[in-house]
Amino acid sequence: MLLAGAFAIGVGVYALHSASTPPAAPERPRPPPPAATLANSDLRFSPVFYRTQLEQDAKAYGIPAPSWDEITQPNPYFDELKGKQRLRIKAPIDTRHLRVSLEISKAVSVIESQTIAADHLVLRIENRTPLYLAYRIQTSVADKRRCSNKGEIPHNAMAIAPNQTILRTECLYRREETVDVSRIEVMEMPALSAYYVSRLPPNATLYDPRTFSGHVGFRGREGCQQTFSWHEIKDGIDQKQFDWRDVIDYYARHNCNEYSFFKTYRYRTDSNAPLPARPLD
Repeated sequence: MLLAGAFAIGVGVYALHSASTPPAAPERPRPPPPAATLANSDLRFSPVFYRTQLEQDAKAYGIPAPSWDEITQPNPYFDELKGKQRLRIKAPIDTRHLRVSLEISKAVSVIESQTIAADHLVLRIENRTPLYLAYRIQTSVADKRRCSNKGEIPHNAMAIAPNQTILRTECLYRREETVDVSRIEVMEMPALSAYYVSRLPPNATLYDPRTFSGHVGFRGREGCQQTFSWHEIKDGIDQKQFDWRDVIDYYARHNCNEYSFFKTYRYRTDSNAPLPARPLD
């Protein structure tokens, strides 16, 4: 009886306390996500954001913004040389877009902890056209280890301006040293596209470290953030799912700070395909 009375009193006290306690305040509405978060999600893939990005980037680089027709059209691609061809001094290889020759020139090198100006085999790359080009010239030497101490000439290893000449070191000069060209690839593109491409961080997936280590883009050494996986790109290339022209074509149309290459993207052949490209398209 006493227990039942105590229980009743406890329930009554709890009921009075509950009735006198104000209900919990409703949860405050969460603030909208920052503009940057929106820009990094669906907004980035809106045509308005994309076109604004093109215009702002062109203005920042001090070059004309490409028209919509220019940026949506296929970038003409040329596989201009296949098969090994020996380069000889004063015997250039001419392709539709480039003149490639070998010369002997001095560059600063570090040999046995000594910094010296040593003779090098230097590849001279001349753009014979009034166009901006992305390019890849693959070369080989008899023994890369003999080139490990070579000096570097700052150059754009990915894109070349109209009528520009680029010099890159191949190896330290030795009488018996040889340089072979195995492939020359070229892609024509608008100026902004060439600026975009030249901001990619050089990587052994697409370029030989022996020849890209002197890379300097059109904007100096300013590169883009690493927003993609070179490992995934290497896997796709090794499995022959895509190649250099697919990756370069993507970044010729997309600022690499905002967009990342995806494995289903292919070299653009349809000018009516959506831009910016996204994995769902």
